[in-house]
Amino acid sequence: MPLPLDVNSTDYQFYKTLHEDVKLVSNEYGEWDLDFENDDWVNVTGVHSLANACIIAIMTRLNELNYVELYEDFGCRAHELIKKNKSRNIIYQMEIFITEVLENMRRVQRVNYVKITDSPDNQDYTYRINFSITSIMDDEEDGEIIEESFNI
Repeated sequence: MPLPLDVNSTDYQFYKTLHEDVKLVSNEYGEWDLDFENDDWVNVTGVHSLANACIIAIMTRLNELNYVELYEDFGCRAHELIKKNKSRNIIYQMEIFITEVLENMRRVQRVNYVKITDSPDNQDYTYRINFSITSIMDDEEDGEIIEESFNI
């Protein structure tokens, strides 16, 4: 049985090209898991689905899913740099890798910015990723601006 959808929502009516997905939530340690309400998964559509997909793409290591032909070259190279000696160059390289991942997503019209903060809340080997994208829309107009922030 499919998850319930709010077919009257703006996301469903005007952002069908952004698809639907199961909602992910992060805990205080930066770990991600499925969101549950009333003992069932929470479904997201539209811009929420795209934000969810962006986080999944960034959090997946490059070629981690290469056993499935559909996901060839899927993922982000930023994970290669997390435990390297810290420098401004490492943060810059991570920003480039994340920007590249977001630009390669078909549902993203443009990447507005990617900003990485080193050691938020004095957590060593942790980075805070802030990004902003503009989604595609069902018609030719500019889509919604989506801003997200999470730790990696």
